[in-house]
Order: sequence, then structure tokens, then C-alpha cells
Amino acid sequence: MTVNRMIRVVSLATMLVLTLVSSALGRTWTDRTGKLNVEAELVTVRGGKAYLEKADGTVSAVPLQRLSIKDLAYLAAMPTYESQVKPFLSDDQTSPPSASLTPTMATIDVETPSVSGSIRQFRSDRWGYKGLVFSNDGAYLVTLGSNNVTVMDINASTKTEYELDSGIRSSLAFSPDGKRLLAGSSDGNVLVWQFDGKGKLTPEKQFSIDRGEIKSITVSPDNQHVITTHASAVACLWDMNSGEVLARYKDFSFGSGGDARFSRYGGHAMTTDGRIAVVIDIASRKMIQRMSLSRGSGQIAAISPAGNLIAAGRTYDIHYFQTATGMQSASSKGSETLWSAAFSPAGNRLISGGRESVKLWDAETGSLMQEFAMGDSGYVKYVAFSPDGIHFAAIGAPLGKLVEVFRLPHPR
Repeated sequence: MTVNRMIRVVSLATMLVLTLVSSALGRTWTDRTGKLNVEAELVTVRGGKAYLEKADGTVSAVPLQRLSIKDLAYLAAMPTYESQVKPFLSDDQTSPPSASLTPTMATIDVETPSVSGSIRQFRSDRWGYKGLVFSNDGAYLVTLGSNNVTVMDINASTKTEYELDSGIRSSLAFSPDGKRLLAGSSDGNVLVWQFDGKGKLTPEKQFSIDRGEIKSITVSPDNQHVITTHASAVACLWDMNSGEVLARYKDFSFGSGGDARFSRYGGHAMTTDGRIAVVIDIASRKMIQRMSLSRGSGQIAAISPAGNLIAAGRTYDIHYFQTATGMQSASSKGSETLWSAAFSPAGNRLISGGRESVKLWDAETGSLMQEFAMGDSGYVKYVAFSPDGIHFAAIGAPLGKLVEVFRLPHPR
């Protein structure tokens, strides 16, 4: 495997690792008073000081206590410097944006909580389902038909359909604050609904982002930015409120699958098609790092919630890559084509959809933990993990008319 490094800090020979929360791009640094600022690149943090290189090549050592809270929070989001910077921040200043705080998880009623397996089935008599996402509290499932969006109340085993004017849609995402649902179409449009947290959707707006089917949608922690991956081999960064496309990133291959993930504070994002992974600096809108994954072809690409692990399909197998090193850490050996995959909230488990079943893998070792048979035959092309880490859902083939919810034996 060859790992291509494209960003190297010019001072103190500090090499950046490919991770969602570390970069040394130039940015504006401000002092605690807010009156002084400078454009500079971060070289390193050590001895209670941040070393910043200015455009003329000079390096200044700035005491951490003199930096603004925003700059300190930026540094604290980097694992390399977190322990050095946190003493200069209070607990509330090191927390992620309040809009992204974890909601209270819904309790899904089952007869025997200790037994794993299928607990709910939702069938359609008219159309096949595409796309699948849990609400942020795990109480609802949302999926798409050819001319509708369907909200499923898991506990009540009921569903509510909202008609769409037109457009074939297959990708879904909730905003981190849980107040909006986004759906991507085959022609590059995104529909946005308001979600009341109780199963009701209200149409809000529609944006034309780029040509080509939208394969995935990811919203930043502050609910301000969105990254969509498109079958036209483009990833788009755009404004959540206006729909303005801020940047387009090419050279991907999202024909089969793609994924993106923002850093904890939303300052950076990673996107992958399973062949390559890149890190984007949101402020400058530039791709700042690129990593080549192993060669081959596969249908799946997924990034763990923490951004530390990438799962890429390779024919029948799954390869796991550590983003901090670019090295493959494990592999899951399969015997069939895998059509879908999703990480657990903790990032230590992965589910994959194959033929007539969903498999649960240990993402740290690659070993198979359990296999769940679907109620319908055919390939499982959509899977989703519940935020509670206990449940997951899958859409059964051949026509995608079954959405099935499964329970794991114990919380993961």
C-alpha cells in the first residue's frame, strides 16, 4: 500500500497525520482581547506556547493564555495538542456546539431485551424503499419511496407518508440538532424538511447542488455546512441555509458509495469513496490532505463517527484503515458482494448488507460477530445504525419493500 502525503509543515519538521481534527493550514489567529490578529500557520504546540509561522517565514511563539477562546478550542480539537491546551479552557469551552449535544435516546419496547434479532417490520404494498436514517433520538426511521418520504414510528409500528412532487431519491440525513431532514435525489437536488421530533415533517426548501445522484449527505456539528457526494465523481461543500455551493472537489469515484464526516467542531471534514480519502479545511474550502487506500473495487465506503477509521469494500472483503497513520488495521473476509455498510455510534462495530442478510463485524479485529437473516430475499442495499447503538435497520430486496429493525443482544 502506498500512502501519499501532500501536506508538510515547513518548520520544526512536523508531519501532519491524516485525521479529521489536525491540520496546519493558514488561518487568522486572534489574541484574548480580540484586538490583535495575524494570518499564520500552526507549526506545533509545546511548552505552553503555540508556534505560528507567518507569511514571511518567521515563527512566533505565542503563550496559550494569550490566544482567544476560539483559537484554543480549535487547538483542543486536535488529539495531539488536546492535553496541553485543555487546562487553558473551562469545561463548557471545550464542549462541542450545544446544537450537537446528544439527545435522550428513545426506549424501544421489546418482549425480551436480552434476545437479538428482528423486532419490527414495515412493508410497502406500492413501491420499493430507498435510503434509510434514524432520528437523532432513535425513535423514528425515515425512508424514501418513488414519490414520498415515509416516517416510521418504531415503538408504535406505524408509518406516515408525505408525498413528493417528483424525483427519485435515495440518500437521507438528519441535521445534528435534529430539526431538519435532508433528502438527496438522482438529479443532484436536495429537499429540506423541518422535523418536530415527534414524527411530523414540514417542507422547507429545495436546493440544486450538482448534477448526478447524491450518494451521501453529511451536516456539520453547527448545522451550517453540508457535504454531499455525487455519482458524478464530485463532492460538494455548501451552505445549509442558502444552498450556495462553496466548493466542489473532484477526482472521486462515488458511483458505488461515498461518505463524509465533519470534525468535532466542524472546522475540517473528511470524505472518501473507498479509493482515496481527503481532508478539507472548511474555512479556506481547500483540500489539505489526501491519502490513497488500497487498490481494488467495492460497493461500500464508510467513515466512523469519530473519523479515526475508514471501512472500504474490496470485492468480497472489507478493509479498515486508521486515518491517523493511513495504514490498514484489519480486514473482514467475506464470500459475497457487500452492498451497504454503517458504523456503530462507538465506531467499534460495522454492519454490512449482503444477500438476504446483514452481518455484524468487529471493526477492530475484522472478525464476524453475528449474522442476521432478512425477511425478504435479494441484496440488502441500505443499512443504518441507531444512535442508541443497540438497534439497526435494513431494507430488504429484491424490490426494497421491507424495512426491518433488528436488536443486538447487548449495547455496543
